Amino acid sequence: MIKNFEAQKSEIKNLHKKYGDYLDREYCGRDYTCFLSNPDNFIDGIFYHQANSKKEKKGIAINGFDVNKIKKSNCGLRKGLYLGRDKQALINFYSEDLYCPQDLTLKIKGDFNLLDDQNFLRENKDNLEEKVLSMGYDGIRYYDSEATGEEFVLFNYSKILFGK
Repeated sequence: MIKNFEAQKSEIKNLHKKYGDYLDREYCGRDYTCFLSNPDNFIDGIFYHQANSKKEKKGIAINGFDVNKIKKSNCGLRKGLYLGRDKQALINFYSEDLYCPQDLTLKIKGDFNLLDDQNFLRENKDNLEEKVLSMGYDGIRYYDSEATGEEFVLFNYSKILFGK
């Protein structure tokens, strides 16, 4: 079931609260809020990808996204383009240097048809990309309590529009 944009924002705020105790323990009482996506920063139809380097960012911007360049260690839910809606949270969480986070984000515009079903995700770890695409979806939306919260994996790269 696909939720509307405002419902998704509300859901993320509630999930952040739900995982608050877990995050307090994980971060040993440190302030982790700069790593969590803030739904107040979301813009409908706008996503961001934090590249691993300036070279990778430039390569994606010029040549498009190449799934074959992804290392297995960089995928939680299989190979795909990982996105978020809060640019600063992505920069803060995925930068190698936490004290001086580097903006390597690419702005991506799109009206993606995203599967939004945590149960499906838990039950279909194998061939996830194939199953999601065969159902007519472009990717999947999920909540990752060990990262920025709301995240997306896009498998249909033909719908990507890079924005300025």
